[in-house]
Amino acid sequence: MKKNICKPDYDRSILSISSSIMKNYGIESEYKSLIELDDILKNNYKNVIFLILDGLGTEILRKNLPNNSFLRKNVITSITSVFPSTTAAATIALHSGKSPLENGWIGWMPYFKEYNRMIELFSGKDFYTREKIMEKPENGCLKYQTIYEKICELNKEIKYHKIFPSRIVENGATTFEDLCEKIEESCNNKSKNLISAYWHEPDHTIHHNGTDSKIVKNVLKNIDENIKKLKNNLLESIIIITADHGATDAEEVYINEIKEIDECLALPPSIESRFVSFFIKKGMKTKFKNAIRKNFKNKYILYTKKQFLKEGLLGRGTPHKRIDEYLGDYILICNSNLNILYSISGEKDSKHLADHGGITKEEMMVPLIVVTCNKDS
Repeated sequence: MKKNICKPDYDRSILSISSSIMKNYGIESEYKSLIELDDILKNNYKNVIFLILDGLGTEILRKNLPNNSFLRKNVITSITSVFPSTTAAATIALHSGKSPLENGWIGWMPYFKEYNRMIELFSGKDFYTREKIMEKPENGCLKYQTIYEKICELNKEIKYHKIFPSRIVENGATTFEDLCEKIEESCNNKSKNLISAYWHEPDHTIHHNGTDSKIVKNVLKNIDENIKKLKNNLLESIIIITADHGATDAEEVYINEIKEIDECLALPPSIESRFVSFFIKKGMKTKFKNAIRKNFKNKYILYTKKQFLKEGLLGRGTPHKRIDEYLGDYILICNSNLNILYSISGEKDSKHLADHGGITKEEMMVPLIVVTCNKDS
């Protein structure tokens, strides 16, 4: 399994895309930009469109679209995501230009000491009970400045547009075709425009259908056709497309059903199903390690908190003040198809046939796709 491990390369990661976009507008970054993208951005486009397609990893793209598809023909290179390879960490890294270590967004549901709860960062709800516990962290304890705010502060002539699904923002897009139409509308003015766009596919479909099902192929065919149409309707524009992460087909295990593991846990697991933080009862650490080894042989990497932080997987910079409390006694990272779940009620969620958050190549590698729309194209 070790040969499939792909650690984040913070000199050529999705953070490098954010750095290139900031560099284009005169903003310095602690992370290296991508020379390939820098060279294209030098053409001084009127409209810069940054589109994140959730879950469109390099391998997902290869499996589900032919070589001659519009998206695959416009792939410039592949780069790594940040770690963990999951939406809460990676999209915020892209929008903030900061690593998960720095911005504190390290996964779906970290542990919050003051509430003694595992709280979903996007909703402020207890992951296990679904109770509303706090305001959305993005507006409170995990607030961050976006790269778009920085750009517009320095470049007053830039008009910024945020185009996301309707379930995330008011008056958002209801279909991917609608998203592309809204992007086109945002470009139809005399201003210089900076557009941040996000779509929740193919991730949503992949979770429920696997990484290369027919329905995933149809979703990506629709995305491919609409981006090609968008390109043909734009002038003086660049569309920068990437993903937050990829995905791998998964096998779910509820560890509350494994008594020798469950009785070692002081709290339910936290953060992600493939990047898991465990708080262990006093005197039970050796038993926990032995039980993990027995049940999940060759399917994981296990770290103590100290060992994990030393690895530098979360990125560079000054650690956010929350990082230490997020991490339990042991950190387990999946390098196989293992998905670790937990139920406090005994009920199980709908099965995920594929997932992400681990450290395999399929989860970590994402494409950089660049589409240019010139006056004479």
